[in-house]
Amino acid sequence: MRKSFAHFLTTRHAAACGLAMALALAGCASLPPPDAELDAAQQAVARADAADGDQYAAPQLAQARAGLARAQAAMARGREDEARAAAVAATADADLAHVLSRAAVTRAEFGQQQAQIAELRGRLQIEAAEAVQNPLDALPAAAPAAQRLQLLDADTRLNPFAQYERLQARQALAAAQAAGKRERLAAEQLAERRVGIAEQAARIEAARRVIDGMERERSELLVEASRRDAERARAEAERLRMEAQVQAEEAARLRAQAEQAEAVLDTAQIDQGARVAAAREKEAALARQEAELVAGAKLPPSRKGEQGEVFTLAGDAFASGQAQLTAKAAASVQALGIYLKALGAGSAQVLGHTDSQGEADANRALSQRRADAVKAGLADAGYSRSRISAQGEGEDAPVADNTTAAGRAKNRRVEIVVAN
Repeated sequence: MRKSFAHFLTTRHAAACGLAMALALAGCASLPPPDAELDAAQQAVARADAADGDQYAAPQLAQARAGLARAQAAMARGREDEARAAAVAATADADLAHVLSRAAVTRAEFGQQQAQIAELRGRLQIEAAEAVQNPLDALPAAAPAAQRLQLLDADTRLNPFAQYERLQARQALAAAQAAGKRERLAAEQLAERRVGIAEQAARIEAARRVIDGMERERSELLVEASRRDAERARAEAERLRMEAQVQAEEAARLRAQAEQAEAVLDTAQIDQGARVAAAREKEAALARQEAELVAGAKLPPSRKGEQGEVFTLAGDAFASGQAQLTAKAAASVQALGIYLKALGAGSAQVLGHTDSQGEADANRALSQRRADAVKAGLADAGYSRSRISAQGEGEDAPVADNTTAAGRAKNRRVEIVVAN
């Protein structure tokens, strides 16, 4: 069902329930049996149960359960007006328990996001931003229910939120005004609860919007932290390279002075070379991590070959017979392009391959288009286009048996060969 249509039906149901409540409070005897009100109360209690109402709003949920039990008992005795009133009250109590539970969970998530952002800012030595106020911390005005609802409608920060709950609150207030003297107290108490629910629901939605912003900020800080780690690794690699160069020059001078010291110096060079290699491996690992974090996807699987590192995109990177990368494969190619740019890779050769099904010329043309698509994806990610070549090999370079389905699947691939 479309959202707008579902909202229309929910609003119609709310209006019908509000009218039923008003007529019940006014003592109208022409109402249908309160089956809908009982169903609504049962569903509201179930929602509160599912939201951990026993943990966060135990008194309100217990009151809702008791009200539902009274409504069911009255219905069993044929006292429909009493059952209807008890069911409507139980629904409000359960809705209040549900919204209080949501508020508790949202408040905890709000605090967790704030703590994580503060920790990241401290780690990155970024000046702390002005504290963001949690909308749930604001206390409702000490005023009658009708006035509080007016204040809620007038609050520009909360006005866009909780429209359905506001509608229920307005209906409850209208029912309280229409109630007779005997029913007025219960109707006013119900309206008070409905206004409280609307206030909490609006503040929850406002807090959720702030949390969404904090989640975006946290993601940006994580990217910045990864970038700085990569910069530190590159600086360390450069420092070790310079240190190795100085030590090599010193070793050459010492060899000229004494041949017997050569073995010791060779050992020192080997040790230093291992340290440089380790630092470069760390730099590559951090560059890979940063690329995958920015692109939101893993690099394609790779293996070491004679000509360099070979990254392989399987046949499912493209739709059958097509040369356009799937969304998943495009993100993987983007991650690879960012990674190659960060490492300063010298050159990359993109080779498209197909199985032996179909005409050889058509297979070669398709493999060329797919190689060109991968080349374009690498260039779009920032890797120099002048360093990339693309070649369609067609069916000429299989890696498996083309007479089996499994073999043909392995042969349908695009390889990116990055020179050592």
